Amino acid sequence: MSISKFDKCVVIEEKIIKGRIEQFYKIINEMMDEPDLDKMIFATLHNIAFCEYLLGKEEKNNKRLNSLLDVVNKRRKTDYQLSDFYICF
Repeated sequence: MSISKFDKCVVIEEKIIKGRIEQFYKIINEMMDEPDLDKMIFATLHNIAFCEYLLGKEEKNNKRLNSLLDVVNKRRKTDYQLSDFYICF
């Protein structure tokens, strides 16, 4: 990830964050059916939500993550909601 500092400001490159998000989605899809990876899946979902937050995407508009949560909930018998993963400053 490329981060630059300018007089107490941080610049985050969108292209790199979007690439990271794609990697996180790939990880989730690859380990969705693996047993005993609940904590890793949960952490990766948080990473996706945080990256989306950095890009300015609002929770209610994140249909892709919401769809992924639906799949994860069905396959892993969990009850995750978008609000479980979003942080606001």
